[in-house]
Amino acid sequence: MKRLLFALLALLTAAFAAGCGEETEEPHINIGDMESGAGITSAADLAAFFESGGERAVLARSVDMEDAMLTLSAARGHITIEGRGNTISGNADCVIRLEDRAELTLEEVNITGGAAGIGGLGSGKISGQGAINAVAHAVDFAAGIEFGENSRFYIKSNRGCAIRAGMLNMGKGCAVYAQGGESASAVNIFEEDILLDEGALLEAVTEANYNALKCTGTLVMQDGATLKVKNNGEYHGAELNEIELYGVTNIEADGGDKGVGMFAFSAGGDYYAVGHCEPEMVIETGNGSVTFVNDAADIPEPTPELTPATEE
Repeated sequence: MKRLLFALLALLTAAFAAGCGEETEEPHINIGDMESGAGITSAADLAAFFESGGERAVLARSVDMEDAMLTLSAARGHITIEGRGNTISGNADCVIRLEDRAELTLEEVNITGGAAGIGGLGSGKISGQGAINAVAHAVDFAAGIEFGENSRFYIKSNRGCAIRAGMLNMGKGCAVYAQGGESASAVNIFEEDILLDEGALLEAVTEANYNALKCTGTLVMQDGATLKVKNNGEYHGAELNEIELYGVTNIEADGGDKGVGMFAFSAGGDYYAVGHCEPEMVIETGNGSVTFVNDAADIPEPTPELTPATEE
């Protein structure tokens, strides 16, 4: 009899706990938690991460933002998306908009825009690896765009520029391959300079009747930097306001049917570069020069400047 009473009491206690006790909490999965294997699977998740998530997130699958735009503010801080080869696509004015001075790292992420790809009304910084494809300008910044050190991006536009910005800054060891659309240059820097840091590589190719690369400022290349421009249409490989070369730089420039490999209004000095320019480079004002050689060993040693001590 006692055993029966104890059994009934245990059943009543369990029933009371189930009806009035605390609800069991479902485990919270952090979309940026690499250990859990969880990740972003929807446009809503991705928008929430851009607005107020952590520092890092994983794309578990490709995400279509449709007409919604992802916006990253500078106040939000630098964020990283690990794409694992997945794609973020959308049909808004741009898929991702960076507010002034915002920083974004994309690791093996593909961006596909029905209009523009990544843009901003100010300046921004993009790092990592991936591909950016768009119908309009693929990368479009009113002030300037910086690509972080050792980044690698393949950027292509169907109808616009692969890169259009007020200024372009490429960090050490960075590589960007830009393919222009049917009605624009591959790279168009319309206010300031193009800065290629040590070991950086910029390649610009166009099939259209525009310059493959155009810069209204100065192209500045540091030691080990490489520029490749090719126009498969009619005009220049590159059109620059000015060019400055430091150390040993590499340039491969091929112009179109009616253009030259490189056209510049002036050069900051008399330079040497490893590579070629076909047709021959034109410097409009005659100030400065760029001589192309086959090997760095062919570059003559600079003549030491005389000082009062050596003159005596």
